[in-house]
Amino acid sequence: MDTELLKYVIVVSMVLELIMVAIIASMQVKIYLYRRKIYFIKRDRERCNELLFSVKDGFFCFVYPDQKVKDSQKEIKEVCSRRLAVMLGMKNGTASSFNDISEAFYKEDARILKKYVLLLQQEGKAFEDMLNLKGNHRYMCVYGNRVNGMDNNLYCDVVWFRDVTAESAKISGLEDEKAMEQYKIKLLENMTDGLDYPLWLRDENLNLLAVNKKYLEYSGRQNREEVISQNVEIANNKGENISRKIAGDAQKRKKSQRKNINIVYNGQLHNFEVRENPYSIGDSLDKIGTVGYLVDNTELETLKRNFKLNQNSHLEILGTLGTAFAIFDNQMNLFFYNSAFRDLWGLETEFLDKAPNYLQFLEIVRERKILPPVPDFKAYKEDELSVFGGLLETKEDLLHLPDGRTIRRFRSPHPNGVIFAFEDVSDRLATMRRLNDLTSMQQEILDNLNDAVIIFGANRRLKFHNQSYLKLWNLEAEKLQDEPKLDKIISYQKTFFANVENWINFKANMLANITEGRKFNLSRDDGTSISVRPLIFYDGSLMITYSIR
Repeated sequence: MDTELLKYVIVVSMVLELIMVAIIASMQVKIYLYRRKIYFIKRDRERCNELLFSVKDGFFCFVYPDQKVKDSQKEIKEVCSRRLAVMLGMKNGTASSFNDISEAFYKEDARILKKYVLLLQQEGKAFEDMLNLKGNHRYMCVYGNRVNGMDNNLYCDVVWFRDVTAESAKISGLEDEKAMEQYKIKLLENMTDGLDYPLWLRDENLNLLAVNKKYLEYSGRQNREEVISQNVEIANNKGENISRKIAGDAQKRKKSQRKNINIVYNGQLHNFEVRENPYSIGDSLDKIGTVGYLVDNTELETLKRNFKLNQNSHLEILGTLGTAFAIFDNQMNLFFYNSAFRDLWGLETEFLDKAPNYLQFLEIVRERKILPPVPDFKAYKEDELSVFGGLLETKEDLLHLPDGRTIRRFRSPHPNGVIFAFEDVSDRLATMRRLNDLTSMQQEILDNLNDAVIIFGANRRLKFHNQSYLKLWNLEAEKLQDEPKLDKIISYQKTFFANVENWINFKANMLANITEGRKFNLSRDDGTSISVRPLIFYDGSLMITYSIR
């Protein structure tokens, strides 16, 4: 009995040991599994932490006690990331408090940051702003947000810090560039708005891209954006689009196009020239837009009409004058002539009515031996043709014809070309030669007289003097070259009357006697006595003779 009981006890003991071994083994497996799980949890947490610490942005975190369980953490825990400590140069590193972080900013920015964080902690209100660090002109983009669990358990509030100094500088530079471009655009807009005629720009579809202020007036609209968006075109007096078709031609031909049109503007009919000029859009040669504008030709057209009427009137007058006139146009063809021109050169009306060119005119008068002889006719023709297109002012010369006539020729620029005027001055030149001969003879007679003689015209300017007068008053001939007046001639005699007390009265008496034709005597300082005999001629001229007594 005892033996069986003992066996039973032994068996039970063995079973219990086996059970205990199994339980222990099971517990060891569970412990291993828990440790393994804890290891992976720690590893993932470290990975998450390292991931957070490795991001470009630094952060400061306010970690709250867990609300769902009895948490041993009783107060808010502040966590400063390594990146933030480095970015702000914190002396305490990751152990820096939020106050330490705030003091890194300027006073006003620190106050703003604290206010943002207070609202985040109290109301969970996210924020984002730009703040300035002290002393180094660095800018921080600071933004904060709340982190909750899926069960709405409050985990933490995080404030992120990003150094945007470089980005801010770049943005500032871009803003400056933008402001400069806007300024340039405004300048261009002011420039185009300052024009006194409509100006517009079209795209490759010939739709309006831009218009100036004058365009709005002509289109009858006030809103620039409305005109562009609705493609409001300027219309003529028939209500038709004035320029879109012309723009299409300019785009197709890639060449400036223009057309004259009539537009009623301010209640009056005006004549305009509309122009469309093509341009390449961007770098593409296939995309062609146009620039268009209006030019008011009303006044110009009126001037043209008046000029044409005046020109016709002038031509009619020239046709009746005795002076020979001819106009050769810019292509050197005869544009107009009068009967005096035909008769002067002995040309047939039939030939002249065919509008010969200037070379043909030269050739025919040369064949008829009317043209002055020249050694090199080719060079002569080139010189004659040089006046077409190069004449800026009137040229005058003399043509000595083989028949003995002398022709005075004028060549002047004319709107249609060059106007030629020919005047036969043969008789005039002969008369002038005879007059010159007579004058030379008179001067020779005067120079052979012993008495000093001076002769004045009716205007009392000196016309003649002889050598005896120069010797008598010790004068240089140069003083008498510019036809001095009588008063000045008498003044030259002053040096011989230094003893006269009142020269002004003395001179006045001399002039009175001379102009009234009375004879009188002079006694000079050198002891010379002179008899003065003035003689006034019927035409008002005056001759004074000085004789030594």
